[in-house]
Amino acid sequence: MFAIIECGGAQFKVCEKQKVRVPRIKAELGQKYKLEKVLLVSNGQETEVGKPLVKEAVVEASILGHPRSAKIEAMKFKPKKDYRRRWGARTLFTELLIEKVSHPRIKPLAQGPQEKKVSRKESKKEKK
Repeated sequence: MFAIIECGGAQFKVCEKQKVRVPRIKAELGQKYKLEKVLLVSNGQETEVGKPLVKEAVVEASILGHPRSAKIEAMKFKPKKDYRRRWGARTLFTELLIEKVSHPRIKPLAQGPQEKKVSRKESKKEKK
């Protein structure tokens, strides 16, 4: 089951047990967080699209950390004028672990037995 959520002015496609980096959220480490701006919910067969949001849909996540991006540096330079300006910035993120995607009408599909993956060598042997 997956959902498309809006967080910090950006949209993210998320599914359960997935790590996502979103713009900084003011919350403590390990805290549970509910994302209620859900734009779409689907289980692969049924899909619910919001107008603009899906009512009663909730994505539950826990906060793993508050990392920062790599430093972005910039510089201005004017030749022969002794003019040089340097600056840098690091974007602030929050890393989330998506725990549950829920909607009252759309239920997750039952996970049946997984098909065994066949390697190329085995498939060539079967063809002969």
